[in-house]
Amino acid sequence: MPHLSPIDYHADSAYWFARLRDLPYACWLDSGKPASTYGRYDIISALPQTRFVTWGNKTEIYHRNGLDFNDDLITVSQDDPLVLLQEAISQLSQEITSELPFAGGAMGYFGYNLGRRYVSKKTVPHTKTARFADMQMGIYHWAIVQDHLYKKAWVVSLPECAPQVLTEIHKRILDTTLPTEPIEPLLVHNLHATITRDQYLKQFERIYDYLLAGDCYQVNFAQRFCADYSGDPYSAYQKLRTLMASPFSAYLKLGKQAIMSLSPERFLRVQGRKVITQPIKGTSPRQTDPLQDKQQAISLQKSEKNQAENVMIVDLLRNDLGQHCIPGSIRVDTLFGLQSFPNVHHLVSDISGTLQNNSHSLDLLRSCFPGGSITGAPKRRAMEIIDELESDNRGVYCGSIGYISNSGNIDTNIAIRTVSCDGEQLHCWGGGGIVIDSEAKAEYDESLNKINTILQALKDSTTD
Repeated sequence: MPHLSPIDYHADSAYWFARLRDLPYACWLDSGKPASTYGRYDIISALPQTRFVTWGNKTEIYHRNGLDFNDDLITVSQDDPLVLLQEAISQLSQEITSELPFAGGAMGYFGYNLGRRYVSKKTVPHTKTARFADMQMGIYHWAIVQDHLYKKAWVVSLPECAPQVLTEIHKRILDTTLPTEPIEPLLVHNLHATITRDQYLKQFERIYDYLLAGDCYQVNFAQRFCADYSGDPYSAYQKLRTLMASPFSAYLKLGKQAIMSLSPERFLRVQGRKVITQPIKGTSPRQTDPLQDKQQAISLQKSEKNQAENVMIVDLLRNDLGQHCIPGSIRVDTLFGLQSFPNVHHLVSDISGTLQNNSHSLDLLRSCFPGGSITGAPKRRAMEIIDELESDNRGVYCGSIGYISNSGNIDTNIAIRTVSCDGEQLHCWGGGGIVIDSEAKAEYDESLNKINTILQALKDSTTD
């Protein structure tokens, strides 16, 4: 059985992350509490025993060596990275605790480009500069888990967790005299879009031609912003999580790289055999005047265009879930549900199903990845058009961040509202689904509305 050690609960899990974030490969799956009105659990860990880093058709496997917390490259494999991950998880102690969502297992991200090998049914070489691996997942033997519903917290660890690791973790938790690492402010230089507004509008017209020709019903198109930076990305994440608290947020420190995600969207959750996906399709900006804001939300819910987009993606995901769910178990529990966040209103649908007994949750993730809400429909052709028209590799953006527990349970986000920091430059994307009745200027504005809070926060840190 995993060992549960109760610790003090804190309404803001930043308290605990501050004590651990300097450790190698520290990860925080962040519910956005206390500011977020959604979400329940926070999961924090560091010091993975094994790491899987996938580039194209090769996965580098690293193993932590000794107490210096360094890791050594053990091997390189051309096997399916999700198979490698499943094999590693299967070797962990399988006893679970129903009290917590995660008792040890895998955490990290699946990049958007990883999905090309599953959608195309073959490994597709990179055609654009790749700043981030297609997948970075670590096997973690311990975690801090905070339950914001019952206001409880634990250190949970698997039997195979090294005693030296637990000693280090408990020392940091119990010793209130330990100083936390000072945070160096993030300084941003020359923040800019990589395409102009006119270029965006020209690409919109090319997508429109594909829609008219019947190639696709919907294509998700995104533009990238980038900037040079210095300092600690975590300082920007602290600010952003107060400005746009989101239930599927995350901060990952991956060597010199860092990922900060303020995602409002769940991709895939599996608990036991219960499956749920919650695609977002339909967005409108918040208004400062309460009456106008309410009218904006009502208008969004009544929008035939946004409803049509939502139904397209719901149908796509029902088909994806059907590859590994029991026939007849898939239901649309909520259609066009309204969720409101500090910067935007969203239409969210809930789709559930029951996983087949002979399928693993990673089999389901493979069949659904990447999420249809950020590709378009049909998925394969939409991804081909995206690859043709977007000038940059999406990297982590529109991939997924989350965990796979030792029990096989999964909870993952869609990595939108996400800033990827590669050690020298930071990258942020804004996008949206384009359909036959989309208006070019409105789509351009919507792509900015989704990330304006992020862009403004980064501009406030500019050195220009």
